[in-house]
Amino acid sequence: MQRPVLRVETEPQRQQLENGVTLLTRALPEVYGIAVGIFVRTGSRDERSSQGGISHLLEHMVFKGTKDRSAFELARDLEALGAQVDAYTTKEHTAYTLMVLPAQLSEAVEILVAMLNSSTFPVDQLHLEKQVVLEEIQSADDNPEDFVHERFCEKLWPAHSLRHPILGTEASVESIDREALVDWSRGVHCGPNLIVAAAGAIGEREEQILLESFPFPPGAPPRGPSLSAEPAPGLHLHSREGLSQQYVEIGIPGVDVHHPDRFGLSLLGNLLGGGMSSRLFQRIREERGLAYSIFTYTDFFRDTGMFATSFSCTPDHCQEVLDLVAEEYLRLREGGIDEAEVQLNKAQILSSVILGMEGTSKQMARLGRSEMTYGRFVSVQEVLDAIEAIDARMLQALAERYLDPHRQTVVSYGPPNGLELRWAREVGA
Repeated sequence: MQRPVLRVETEPQRQQLENGVTLLTRALPEVYGIAVGIFVRTGSRDERSSQGGISHLLEHMVFKGTKDRSAFELARDLEALGAQVDAYTTKEHTAYTLMVLPAQLSEAVEILVAMLNSSTFPVDQLHLEKQVVLEEIQSADDNPEDFVHERFCEKLWPAHSLRHPILGTEASVESIDREALVDWSRGVHCGPNLIVAAAGAIGEREEQILLESFPFPPGAPPRGPSLSAEPAPGLHLHSREGLSQQYVEIGIPGVDVHHPDRFGLSLLGNLLGGGMSSRLFQRIREERGLAYSIFTYTDFFRDTGMFATSFSCTPDHCQEVLDLVAEEYLRLREGGIDEAEVQLNKAQILSSVILGMEGTSKQMARLGRSEMTYGRFVSVQEVLDAIEAIDARMLQALAERYLDPHRQTVVSYGPPNGLELRWAREVGA
C-alpha cells in the first residue's frame, strides 16, 4: 500500500478562557469563510429517564427566541448576514455550528451565543416544538431501521443510559415543562462544559473577535453515570403488521474511545461488512442475492462501544442470511485473513480518514470532537500510524474476542408471519 503524502499538520491554537470555555482555532489558507462550532459536552446519555429527550428538545428551542429577538428575527438576522446555522444532538454531545464570511463573524457569533445564553423558551413555542418532536418520534418508530436499532440498543445496554433514545419517548417529552428546560440550559450551557472550535479565514482580527465572544457563565454540568454495559445476548423478536422485510441487527458491546483496540475493530468491521468488497457484502448480496443492504459498523463512547452488523431481507431469506453471517464470524475467528485483504481494507480506511478532513466545516468539527473526546488534538498522522500498525494476527485476535456467535445480541423486526428464527444454529446456540 502506498503511503499518502501529507502536508505537515500544525497544532491548532488552543486557549482556555477565564470562564472555562476551551477555544480552538485553525487558520486555513485559500478559503473564504469561517466555520464555528460550539460543542456542548452533554447528550442523551446524561439525562434521567424521566427527562429523556431534553437535550434534543433544548437544541430545537434555542432557535425560538432570545431576550432581544423573536424566532423570526433570529432567522431573518442570520440570513441577512449570509450565515448558515445548524445544530444536532447525539448520545454524548450537542453541537451548534455556523458558517459565515469574516466580515460578518462578530454579529453572527453574537446571535449564536445569545441563542444559548439568553433564550426565553416561550411557552407557546415550547408547546408547538414538543409537537414537532413527537412527530419526529413517531416517524422514527415508523422507520423499521430506526425501530430495530433502538430495540437493539435497549438489549445491548439494558442497564446503561446509552440505551435511551436521543429523541426521548412520547411520555418523557410531554412531561418537559419550561422550568425544566431553563434549568437544563443553565446546567449545560456553562463555560467548563463548552468547546468552541473555529477553522477558516482567521486572521488577527477574527482571532480577537473569537476571544471576546463567549461570555458563558461558569458552572458544573450534569453527567450521567457510567453503569454496567452487560448485554442480553441471544435472539429477540419483534413484529408489526404491514412490514414486508425482516430487519436484523447483530452485535456486541465494543470498546471505549480510548481503548487501543478501537482502530483494529474499525478495520475488522470494514473487512467484514464495510464496503462492496467486504466478506458479508460479497457472500450475501453478490454471490447469493439474499439482501440489498448488509453492513458492519463500530461506534465508540466514553466508557463502552459497539460492534454490529445490520441487514434487511425478505422473511423467507432471513434464516439463511443469519446462518451465513454466523459462518463468516466463525471463519474470521478461525483465521484465514491474508495480508492482501488487510492492505486493501487499510487503503479504504486511510482514504476515508484523509478525505474526511476536506472542507472548512469538517476541519472545525475535527478540532471540536478531538478535544471533546481526547482532551487534546489528535493529528491525522497519529491515526494513520495506528492503522498501519495493524496486521492479520491482530485482526484474528480481535475476531476471536468479539465475533463469538454465542455472545451476540440479535434483534429481529418483521411481519407477524410465525417465523421460528434461530441464531447460529450450526454451533448449538
